[in-house]
Formats: sequence, structure tokens, C-alpha cells
Amino acid sequence: MRRRARKNLITDLRIMMRIVAEMVKLLSQAGWMNLVVITTMAAILSIFGALFRTSLSVSSFIDQIGTDLEISVYIKNNASTKDAIYRIKQLPEVSRVSLTTKEKAWSDMKKQMSVPDIANPLPDTLHVKVKKQEYSQVVIEKIRKFDEVEDVRFMKDLADKIKVASDIGKAITLIVLLVLGGLTMFVISNTINLAIQSKKTEIEIMRLMGVYNWYIRAPFIMQGGLYGFAGAILALLPLKFVQGELDKFATYLGLVNGEGGMYLVMFSIFVLGVIVGAGGSLISVRKYLKV
Repeated sequence: MRRRARKNLITDLRIMMRIVAEMVKLLSQAGWMNLVVITTMAAILSIFGALFRTSLSVSSFIDQIGTDLEISVYIKNNASTKDAIYRIKQLPEVSRVSLTTKEKAWSDMKKQMSVPDIANPLPDTLHVKVKKQEYSQVVIEKIRKFDEVEDVRFMKDLADKIKVASDIGKAITLIVLLVLGGLTMFVISNTINLAIQSKKTEIEIMRLMGVYNWYIRAPFIMQGGLYGFAGAILALLPLKFVQGELDKFATYLGLVNGEGGMYLVMFSIFVLGVIVGAGGSLISVRKYLKV
């Protein structure tokens, strides 16, 4: 059993080596077309990567700005401010609660403008920050039910505009992904078609010899996948510039531009390049290679 398993493994390795050798032969025959396809792939993936990275950063910036929008909670005169703070902090959607006492608010108002000499009419005010901007309305509805609360105010219009901007950015990224993915598949498919036509006689001979279909198809699919992988490597180069500009923009706004998004974009570029490259080859193989 062990000898048979070892023999099968050696046979499989030989088949893989022959497939790889055939793929190398296809690349050699393609000549300068390899450079054209890889640079085209790199350009398309660079555009996708730059837009995807920008979209992620803009979404992150919008989320940060959204969470910086505070919900203003006004406490009743005879109510316990400490109880209100405690109850609000227990809400899972809330990240922070700060207090501006009515004495401080009245003192600040006196410094900024001339006010009559009357008793302080202002209430204690709580400034509530939520973990995510979309939690704002839920938190507002919960806080309004508290007995200690007189009123709740929130810049809803600005928050809604921020959410719309975030949704538009995500939609644009998706559209670009679909368009560039389709264009890349078209380029790869036509290149593989040329390779198929150049080996038409050899393919016919292999068919007559009873060679398995997957053995004939595999080198072409691997060729497309290699185009995508090579294009993805070149596409990473412009991302450093994009990342630097986004970091400058984030610093200017006083925001944080995390590096986690960069790793996601790099991974996506490689996955997209290989999948689209191999997918374009597979489409061409199924269309033009009748095996």
C-alpha cells in the first residue's frame, strides 16, 4: 500500500511538473504580450486598490466624525444627574458620557455675552457619544424614556448626510470593482484565446491520444492566474503613495487612518488578481477550447 501511495504521489508530481512546464512554454511563446497583459492587469488593479483604499479610509473618517457627534441630554432641575449618567452608561451602544454642569454652562455664557443678572436657568447637560453613528437614533429613543431627562438634542441632519456619503462611497467602490473586473477578464480571455489558437494542432493531437481534458486546460488557466498574481505585485507599488496621502489628510483632520485597511486592500488585490486572471482564462478555455 505504501509503495502504491508513493508511486501515485510521484506520478502526480510528474504530471504537475509537466503542466507547469507547459505553462512556461505558453508564456515563452506569448513573448512581449506577457508584458502587455501584466502591465494592463497592474494598471487596472492599481486603480481598484487606490479607490478601495480611499473608500475604506473615507468610511473610517466618516465613522470617526459620526461618533464625534454628541447627543446633548438636558436633565430636569429636580432630577439626579448622577442617576442619569449611570443609566446612560449602562446602554451598550454608548461609548462615553461627559457632564457640563449648569453652573459651568452659565459661567461660560457670561464670559461670551452680556446676560441679565438673573437666576441660572440652564440645566445640567450630558454629552453622550455612541460607538457607531447608526446607533444614535436607538440611543436617543432609549434616553428620552428616562425620568431624569428633560429633553434630547442631536444634529440629525448632519448625521444623515454623513451616512449617505458613506453609502455612496461604498456603492462607487462596488461599481468600480465590477467594471474593472469585467475589463480584466476581457483582456485575459483574449490573450488566452491567442495562446489556444497558436497550439491548436498540438491540442488536436493530445485529444486523439486520449489526454484528459483537465490536463489540456490546466496550463492555460495557470497562465491566467500567473498574470493576475504578477499584476497584483506591480499594483502594490502605487498604494504606498496613496497611503501616505491619506495619512496626511487624516492628520490634517485630526483623525486616525489605521493600517488594517491597507492589509485588507493588499489581500484583496492578490485575491482579485488571481481569481480574475484564472477566471478570464477559464472563460476563454470553455469558449474556444472544445475539449
